[in-house]
Amino acid sequence: MSETPIVYIDTDIGLGTPGAEIDDAAALMMLLDNPKILIAGISTIFGNVPVKDAAANLARFVEYFGRSDIPLGMGADRPLKGDLAWFAEWQKGYAKTPPYKGILPEIQASDLLIDCVLKYPGRLTLLALGPMTNIAIAVQKSPEIIAKVKAVIAMGGTFGKDSATPEFNIHCDPAAADIAIHAGWPITLLGLEVTRKAAFSRTEFTAIKSVNPAACLFKSQAKGWIDRVEMMGWEKGGCALHDAAAAAYLMDNSLFKAIQADVYISTQEGSTWGISSIKESRSSSGKIQVVNKMNVENCRDLIWKSINQKREGI
Repeated sequence: MSETPIVYIDTDIGLGTPGAEIDDAAALMMLLDNPKILIAGISTIFGNVPVKDAAANLARFVEYFGRSDIPLGMGADRPLKGDLAWFAEWQKGYAKTPPYKGILPEIQASDLLIDCVLKYPGRLTLLALGPMTNIAIAVQKSPEIIAKVKAVIAMGGTFGKDSATPEFNIHCDPAAADIAIHAGWPITLLGLEVTRKAAFSRTEFTAIKSVNPAACLFKSQAKGWIDRVEMMGWEKGGCALHDAAAAAYLMDNSLFKAIQADVYISTQEGSTWGISSIKESRSSSGKIQVVNKMNVENCRDLIWKSINQKREGI
C-alpha cells in the first residue's frame, strides 16, 4: 500500500483581491479537500498581490473549505535582491482586498516550512506556486532540510523557443529562484510553454456548478482576470490555470514527460533579469527536471473535475 502524499504549498494567492490572478486558487481547490493528500502546511509569499493581501486571501479561502487544521505561515514581503517597482503599474489594476475578520497567519513561512520538513523527513513534497523567496530563506536558515525533502515541484520559468521574456514567478526574485532550483534536492519545473496549455474558456468558467464559497468566488473573479489577460494580448476567450498544471503534476505525474536539464537563471539586473534557460543534460545529477510535454486533454480533465466538484457551501 502506497503512502499518503504529504505536501507543503507556498503560494501568492490572488483570489479575493478583485482583478488579481486566479490560478493559485485553482491549484488549492484541487488539493484542499482531496482525501488522498495530506497538506502539512501552506504559506504566503508576495507576488500576485502584496503578502498581507495574500495572507488574507489564503486564510479566507482555507476557511471556506473548513480546513482550520492546516498550519498557515506568513511569508516574505520582498525579494532577496532587487525590488518590485516594475510590478507597481500592474497592481494598479486591482481593487482593494477585503479584510479578513479572523486571525492572519503569524508564524514565519520559512520556519513553518522547516518544521514541516523535519516532521516528515523524506516524505514531504514542496509545491511552489509563486516566487521562491520563502524557500530560499528556509534553505539558507537550515540547509539540512535539503536532504530531507522528497521532491520540489515548481511553476516557474519559460524554457521553450520564446524564452527571451522572464516568467513572472522567476522575475519577482531571480536570486531566490536560483538558490531554490540549485539547492540539490530533486526539483521539477513547469514553465509557461507547458502550463499555458492548461487553458479554459469563458464558457467553462461560467458553467461552474459548485456552490462552495471558494468556487463561487473563483467563478466570479475569472471574468475580470480573463478581461485582463485579453487586454494584455496574452490569451483570448479564456485563460490558462498555470499553477493548476503544477498541482496536476503532483496528483498524477504520468500525464507529463520531463527531461533532465541544467537550468540557468539570470540574476543580473537589467534587460536579462529573471530570464530562464536550459540545456538538456543526460550526464547531470538528475536532480533537476523540466517538464516538456503534457497530456493536455487528460490534464485539463483532471483540473476541471477537481475544481467543479459539487461541494456544498460551508
